Parts: sequence; structure tokens; C-alpha cells
Amino acid sequence: MMSIKKILSSEDAVSEVIDFVTILGLLVLSIGIIGVAGYPIIKNAQEANHIENTKQSFVVLANNINKVVLGQAPSQSVELKLYGGSLSVTGNSTMNITANNSAGERIVLADRQMRSIESVVGETVVAYEGTGVWVKYPNGNTILVSKPLITNQSNILIIPIVTIGGASSTGGSGMSRVTAKGVPSVTFNNVSNMSDIIVTINSSYSKGWEKYLKGVMSWNFCFSSGTSAECTGTLNIAKNVDVYILNIQLDTEVV
Repeated sequence: MMSIKKILSSEDAVSEVIDFVTILGLLVLSIGIIGVAGYPIIKNAQEANHIENTKQSFVVLANNINKVVLGQAPSQSVELKLYGGSLSVTGNSTMNITANNSAGERIVLADRQMRSIESVVGETVVAYEGTGVWVKYPNGNTILVSKPLITNQSNILIIPIVTIGGASSTGGSGMSRVTAKGVPSVTFNNVSNMSDIIVTINSSYSKGWEKYLKGVMSWNFCFSSGTSAECTGTLNIAKNVDVYILNIQLDTEVV
């Protein structure tokens, strides 16, 4: 009987219980910290991966749609994976081109709507617009992923202006499909001996256009003007420029 009382009154058993409770508490606390701090990290990493996959898919999309733009194919259809966001044909972006002709008169060479195909991943937007691919981040920063098909060399300026028709959209997760078909009313304007050419782009991706026009093809400046989302570029070559403008309409559908 005395030995049983000694065992029951021993502090060793109490110490083991306290150790167990302490370890259990630390384990629960650790799991809680991982859940609170680790989940956002995992979620952000996953979203970054989804954005990168969408960017690569839009490069493929641009390559295929641009075949229609250049007359290399009557239509193209591309599958894209959605990651809980949306895919739509939307926007009201425009491109305006003016220049001085050989008589010194200021004329409008083009004033057309472009619009875009946009995929939303979280708060980031990946878009095809103006034959290029752009990514707009939540902070407003916009980067160029695939360059537009604008060419300027040997006093020849070639600009395709693509109007993306349609108003379809889809959302959720899984595979979606974008189909683009060229409308027969394609026009190719050729004007010679132009000078003081100004290209003005009004777009949600104007910051990306700004960086693109400023950094390539001898554009001497480009800036976004306040909240109007406009980007204006002026060609360095002041005179004797032959301008070729390809106007094309696409019937576009997202399913």
C-alpha cells in the first residue's frame, strides 16, 4: 500500500504530463503559425505560377492570331487554361496616327479602335492588344511580353491596326478557347513622303506602350498624360517617310 501511495504522489508523473502538454501546445502553435503565415506565401507562389503560364499561353495566342492579321491564315483557334479568373473580349483602346503630307498639311492617317483579349489571374491582367502581349499588375505597372508587329526602317513605317470584334467572355477554372477570324474588309493604306508622324495610343496598357515606343524603333519620346491613359510617340525621322497601315477587323469569340 505504501508503494502505491509513493507512485501516486511522485512528481515524475506530473512532470511527464506537463512536458506532454507543453509539447502539444508548441505543436498546435506551430501549426497555427504555418497556417497564418505560410498559406499566403504558398498562395502567392501558386498565383505567380498561374500568371507565368498565362503569359506563355498568350504568346502562343498572339503568334496564332497574328497569322490572321498578316493574311497567313483565315482563322485561328487557341486553347487557354483559366485559373479561377476570367477571359474576355473587351476594352475600348484606340490608335490615332497623324502626319504632315508633302504639301505641309496635317492629315489623319488612321483613327481606329483596337480593343483587347484579356485574361484575369487574381488581380493581374494578361492581354493581347495591338498585335502584342501585355501584363498589367495590381500596382499599375505594365510590361511587354510579346512585341507588336510595328516596323520602322529605311524611312518605311509599317503599322498594323487590329480591331478585335465581339463581346464574349467566360470564367472559372479549366480550359477555354479563343477563336479569331479575319473579316474580308481588310484595307492597306499607303501614303508617301510623310513627315512629323505622331502616333497616339489610348489604352489601359499605356505604360507598357510607353516603354515600348520609347525604347525601340527610334521613337524619341512617349509619355502618359495624367489619367487619360494616353501614350504619344513621335518619330525621329522628320520627313520623307512612307507609311503603310494595315487595317484589319477580327471576329473573336471566347468559349
